Amino acid sequence: MKWSLICIIVSVWSFAAQAQQWDFPCGAPSGKSAWLKQYQLNPQAHSRSTDTLLLVPLTIHIVGTDGGEGYFGVKNLLDALCTLNADYEPANIQFFIEGDIRYINNSSYYNHATVLEGAAMMFENNVPNTINTYFVADPAGNCGYNLPYAGIAMRKSCSDATDHTWAHEVGHNLSLPHPFLGWEGGVSYDGSIPHNFNDPAPEVVLYDYTYFQDTLIMDTLIIDTAYVEKVDGSNCHFAADGFCDTHPDYLANRWNCNANSMSTTQQTDPNGEHFFSEGWWIMSYSDDACANSFSSEQIVAMRANLYEEKPEYLYNQTLGELVAAAPAILEFPAAGELVQFDEVALSWQPVEGATHYLLQISRLNNFTAALTNDYLLTDNQTTVFDLENERSYYWRVRAFNAYSFCTAFSAVEEFETSDVSATDALDNIHSIQVFPNPLAAGSSMTLVFDLPASLDVQAALFNSCGQLIEQQSFSLAPGIQRRTFNTPTLSTGVYCLKISSKQGLSVRRVVVGG
Repeated sequence: MKWSLICIIVSVWSFAAQAQQWDFPCGAPSGKSAWLKQYQLNPQAHSRSTDTLLLVPLTIHIVGTDGGEGYFGVKNLLDALCTLNADYEPANIQFFIEGDIRYINNSSYYNHATVLEGAAMMFENNVPNTINTYFVADPAGNCGYNLPYAGIAMRKSCSDATDHTWAHEVGHNLSLPHPFLGWEGGVSYDGSIPHNFNDPAPEVVLYDYTYFQDTLIMDTLIIDTAYVEKVDGSNCHFAADGFCDTHPDYLANRWNCNANSMSTTQQTDPNGEHFFSEGWWIMSYSDDACANSFSSEQIVAMRANLYEEKPEYLYNQTLGELVAAAPAILEFPAAGELVQFDEVALSWQPVEGATHYLLQISRLNNFTAALTNDYLLTDNQTTVFDLENERSYYWRVRAFNAYSFCTAFSAVEEFETSDVSATDALDNIHSIQVFPNPLAAGSSMTLVFDLPASLDVQAALFNSCGQLIEQQSFSLAPGIQRRTFNTPTLSTGVYCLKISSKQGLSVRRVVVGG
């Protein structure tokens, strides 16, 4: 299901769109929702226990270029989902994938310069009653942003397993503002009034509230004021984010923490009290290496927001089956197997609880992204048609389902590709045998040829990494000819013997036992 694209009316003035430089991690609009303002007047009236697990659905949109390039990798997505659930585990909130992962090919969405363009993307593709998250290359110059009336846009490069930007944006979606609310523009909404943190902060700061509205039909700026939080806590219930257990923080740019997870920039509150910002809050702008927590008050507010403001998210509160801890066991191709390059059949043992599998095939055993093909599958077998001839490939599989993504990859195996269909040419003309096979370590192979005419052949033995181990040439007379193929001391494993001549190629799989 998709929402229809709404008619967006914009006045003559241009949206530069919160398009901060992307050393700003978040382009979410400043402000508090009407619900949060009401909630913070009397939090106890809205309080909810954290004992009940709340399951929240996510619709995942992976955006690429018009040509279908640049997608956020499924492995990275699974790792990011694992981190997201870990960040929300103390809140007893967990997220699951609703429906299929959706792919969008649109270059203007993939790199969009303004929040307005991002909103158009969301209104065109959103699935109702879920948190819609879009992974793009550039979300209006930010690491990410949340539009309270639409969804979340995430920069791919800010969505690694060690990043907490997604948790930050989901926090916005569930009503949380920044702890430095109002300082996004410095003292003034447009940054026109500079501030020296050595000087006492003003009692209030101005911020642009325009983008927080639930419509994009606008013809004027909406400017609001935020009280500046004081060190003594005297105004913590209504100043800044309104949570008293997140202490004053005026740092609205990306910052690194010290060994104590505090800012290195000293700030001064309106009373002249000096302080440093706390770096462990996910809703702050501290570096990902610092941020790791939501405060107790933030947690209670997010849960109350789900119950009261977003109950449509809570339609499915039955936790699905988790995927078995043991990774998949690869079956075919066997280690070192020679396979037809343009039709490679792969299979592995099914994993209990898995509904999907990520199959990765790479030219390198470290699965460097640029040389790795990802295949998202619902079965434990597939056939791949897009590999190159005469190459060594590595492959692995990761099982997951909509609720369980913190899973491990299988062991890595290797296979080789060739035009195996052409290897019958020599066999169809001549009889060729290799024995013994399996071969005892340290012994030599015997090659037996039954030839109608003289033939020059070359025999080459390769290991499972595609490295040439031994190569010998033979000039053979007609009739039955035996030749010893001298092998060095081979370790246990699977090898590939290629016998070639002008008339074709014959390939044999040779197994060396202990």
